[in-house]
Amino acid sequence: MAALILAGCAQYTPKPIDLTADVNTWQQLTADMCKGRKIMSPAELRRVGLLMNPELLKARLTHAKSKGKAEYAGLWEDPSMGLEFERVFALDINNHSLSPTLALPVTGLPALRKQIAEQYSEADYWNMREMERSYMVELDTLCYQLMVADAKLSLMRKRLTALKDEQERITRLLELGEVAFADYQTGTERLNTTVKELQEQEREQLSLQQELVSKLGLHPSATGLKPAGRLPHGVPASVAAPAAETLLALPSVKAGMATYGAAENELRAEIRKQFPELGISGLYGVEDDNEKMVLGVEFSLPLWNRNREAIAESTGERDIKQAETIQTWRALLQESAALADQQKLLLTHCRSEYSRLIELEAATEQQEKLFALGESKLLELAEARHLAYERKLAYLDCLSNLLSTQTKLQYLNPSHNQQ
Repeated sequence: MAALILAGCAQYTPKPIDLTADVNTWQQLTADMCKGRKIMSPAELRRVGLLMNPELLKARLTHAKSKGKAEYAGLWEDPSMGLEFERVFALDINNHSLSPTLALPVTGLPALRKQIAEQYSEADYWNMREMERSYMVELDTLCYQLMVADAKLSLMRKRLTALKDEQERITRLLELGEVAFADYQTGTERLNTTVKELQEQEREQLSLQQELVSKLGLHPSATGLKPAGRLPHGVPASVAAPAAETLLALPSVKAGMATYGAAENELRAEIRKQFPELGISGLYGVEDDNEKMVLGVEFSLPLWNRNREAIAESTGERDIKQAETIQTWRALLQESAALADQQKLLLTHCRSEYSRLIELEAATEQQEKLFALGESKLLELAEARHLAYERKLAYLDCLSNLLSTQTKLQYLNPSHNQQ
């Protein structure tokens, strides 16, 4: 009997932490994921991030924990067994008894505990999915930021090369007395400013690359990783804002509803605890060499306690979960409306910037042709080039903001999250 009971018990298994071995494993996983590449498609980066991001791994472990708990929740309490031995020395009498006790959950509390555990497990699942959704928004936005950073760096380096050539020519013209010193100073200032901007942009790009490696959960040896692909040509099309009923399918709403359902069942459980559970006990013993058997019934009397404190606490907790769920829903409605307004404004700005950029690029191209024919001066060409360069930077900043807003709008659509 004892051997059978012990065979069903869980056994402790040690699981020591070996940080040195973990680093080696981490490096190997990173190598397997990257395969020596420094450029990966956004789809590949999403796959790596979903597998390796530490916060997502923690959320999955949290769900696994609550799922394991729900599997064994709601079990009846184990019966108990009492043994008693009595020795009366004066009469030389030995008495002994055996008394088993079994609790019968007539109020249905085990079934409620099972349901509560399952609802908390469901909430953890949807919280995990919400973390994945938020993560994808951040990752896609970061990829666009890196693309913009690369485009800016390429533009700045190209402009810096042209500025150096322009400044060398202006210096020779200054020596010949064909340009004013003020024009020379303007060129020098532009050159120095562009060098500074390039250095700042290189630091920004490095920071974004490091952030990407960290967000993917890869080892720092993967530094320099960048997303493949190009920025949209021109102004991207508008992204439709999700309808209010569509937002109901988002993971954060489902998590809130599951948590609220668990809070309601916890209140039901506390109310049921007002009523007595039934306990049945038996006794078999030998007293004065006479065998005896006793059958007993045990239950509590709800006279003044009636579990009022726990009921009040559960009622308040249910109200809190209800308010949190409603607020989650309202916040999503506000976010969707705000993003739609932001997109409308940013689209206007981007179209305006792009239109001016096209005009300036056309004007610069015309100046290049005139300069080649000797009908335009170097200073006029340098001015046209720099105006187009500054407008291109402004357009890239505006495009970056627009793509970030549209990414958030896209991931508010549940069908997009499932792709």
